Amino acid sequence: MYLPWLLWHYQIDAVLHTVWPTALISHLWHYLLPVPYFVTVHASEILDDRVTWRRRIKGYLKPWRQAALEKANGIFPVSGYSAGLVMDLGIEENRIQVITNGVDPARFKPVTAYKSGDGQKTLLTVARLDLHKGHDRVLEALAILKEEGFRPHYNIVGEGEEETRLRILANNLGLERQVTFTGFIPDSQLPDIYAACDIFIMASRQIPGRLDLVEGFGISLLEASASGLPVVAGRSGGVADAVIDGETGVLVDPDDPQNIAHALKLLLRDNEFARQLGEKGRHWSETQMTWERAAERLLNAIERLM
Repeated sequence: MYLPWLLWHYQIDAVLHTVWPTALISHLWHYLLPVPYFVTVHASEILDDRVTWRRRIKGYLKPWRQAALEKANGIFPVSGYSAGLVMDLGIEENRIQVITNGVDPARFKPVTAYKSGDGQKTLLTVARLDLHKGHDRVLEALAILKEEGFRPHYNIVGEGEEETRLRILANNLGLERQVTFTGFIPDSQLPDIYAACDIFIMASRQIPGRLDLVEGFGISLLEASASGLPVVAGRSGGVADAVIDGETGVLVDPDDPQNIAHALKLLLRDNEFARQLGEKGRHWSETQMTWERAAERLLNAIERLM
């Protein structure tokens, strides 16, 4: 009952829902209070499966979700991949506009230039330890590199249900001295974590039968670029909107440790190429991918779709 009171009391012109379940409320009241509403879409929240009880409940709401999306004045997916998912639901293309996530380049920024010396390089992944994030494939790639004489250190920042399996895998591959599991790092400390490393890697992949595990965009990839790091990322989901292949990073087959190892070796050996990727990523973040630019695109889209 609170939403209709807000709409009436403050004479709201439009409502933006950052997740579709709240759009159900706007759809419910739309016939009494016809205020235009808009919905953002990431990925897994509009894909249906029965993996968890929460996703079962979401599946039961599918007809209502479909009606709420069809009634929305506009839908804003965070990537081209997410936009495809929305179009697959039969939503008209002219009501869909991609509004990517942004980054704060004043907060995430390079502290020093790319380390061009011959010392041990440091890789970084910042993500929940979920199956689709690809930590296991990175570990397998590091084992390949170790046989070829490359031994970068690998910092894994985050926590999740995959931690035990990943620790066992690292030990079995003989990487226990190369890999550090930092656990949870407070958000306030993340800029320093990025800036202290040389290469960011997140080999996100899609898992057959697990629609709940999809990379809709990959905001940590953008944070890495803003920090001046070259990026290696799995070509899956909406990652291609967060990394420009060959310009801000290298996209790889996330299911192929050999391909991941090849990309890492390229950046480990070619300091100049790594530096160029980091600089282009930083420039792109500052000029095109700030939250201010995202907000500007959002407001323009809302005005057009009203």
